[in-house]
Amino acid sequence: MTFANNKPLMIGILLAVVGGAVVYKKVIVPKNTPVVMDTNKSQEISSIIHGVGTLEAKEIVVLAPKTTAKLQELYADEGDRVRSGQMLAKMELSELEGNLLESTASIAKSRSQRAASEAVIADLEAKKVLADGTLARYTTLLKGGFVTQGEFDGAQAASRSATAQLISAKENLNLSTHDIEKSEAILVAQKAKINDLTLRCPFDGVVVSRNAEVGSTVTAGTAIFRLANPKTMWVKVYIDERQSGALKVGQSAQVTLRSMGEKKFSGEVARIGVESDRITEERVVYIRLMDVPEIVHIGEQAEVDIHL
Repeated sequence: MTFANNKPLMIGILLAVVGGAVVYKKVIVPKNTPVVMDTNKSQEISSIIHGVGTLEAKEIVVLAPKTTAKLQELYADEGDRVRSGQMLAKMELSELEGNLLESTASIAKSRSQRAASEAVIADLEAKKVLADGTLARYTTLLKGGFVTQGEFDGAQAASRSATAQLISAKENLNLSTHDIEKSEAILVAQKAKINDLTLRCPFDGVVVSRNAEVGSTVTAGTAIFRLANPKTMWVKVYIDERQSGALKVGQSAQVTLRSMGEKKFSGEVARIGVESDRITEERVVYIRLMDVPEIVHIGEQAEVDIHL
């Protein structure tokens, strides 16, 4: 038998040998080789849940005027650190300041009128005492025939007139008092409007955005500043539903911010969302930062490891 005739047979034997070697290596050897597992690594993986999210501020405040006015001054810009009570913007107050002066003058006028009414009342009270005394004497003299009926009637009319004038003066005094109270209430309202048009920072925070410039007319309720409280920074992280069942509020976590390399910040689970995303099948979990970095960027990507 020549080599040409035996060539198919030789190829078949070679393929059989190679196939047997492959089966032995892939099937028989793995079955007989014991598998060694790193139990410590397995436990470490099962006790940590990893998630990716964004850095957010729980407390964000919008500063806006309550009435439409022109923006007169700005004292802060985006990214500035601001203090509680610090003036950030001032609206044009020319009309309100004029009304304030008018109300102040009105109060002074009403107080002068009240002082005059008090003086008139004192004078009328003295006249009434005199008129009442004269009427009492004339009543006695009339019985003895020492005065005429006409003189008695005149004394009686004078007493009644003094009483009426005193009542009128007291009513004028009440009107003056009401005018003062009304003017003072208007003054308080105008001061409140002026205060509303002077925007101040409600807490120590950072300016997230400035949305208007000096000279622009800002309508009521339109945001001029957005402020964030750095003390309320947390990470909004998304966790797969299959892992979220073991989560609990208060569990410790480590946060890595994308802009700070491998540096880790401690945190804890502050809130677990009650509603899952129906498309991604993930649950929102909020991680409160225990040590907030000095410079923060809202919306920055963050990675979180939650320790169960």
